Amino acid sequence: MPKMVSKSTEMSLQIRIAGNFIERARGLLFSEPLPVGHFLYIPNCRSVHTFGMRYPLTVIFVDQGHHVLHVFQKVKPMRIVSCLSAWAVCETAWQPEQGDDTLDVTQLELALARCLGRNRKQK
Repeated sequence: MPKMVSKSTEMSLQIRIAGNFIERARGLLFSEPLPVGHFLYIPNCRSVHTFGMRYPLTVIFVDQGHHVLHVFQKVKPMRIVSCLSAWAVCETAWQPEQGDDTLDVTQLELALARCLGRNRKQK
């Protein structure tokens, strides 16, 4: 169960889907930190590593229904995090100025459902 608590902050979330092998393998490696509210969604993923990363991440594991299973905050470079019951992962840059309790998991779940539902309809 996620330890995050909603603070009811209204912001639009931007979700980019890693849709092919190269995007999935690269993840956020070699990229600048994502802005607040931006996520990389990697389907069919139960484990991520931060080898080669230059900044800490927030890693959110979700099930097939887009429900948050586990949140790892401030995952530093050179680490591996896993959630064997997960179906996908969302990665974003850890935001130290926001603290550890500002991720609104309900808002993320809704954004995932909207984004992924829209993508399925386009195919």
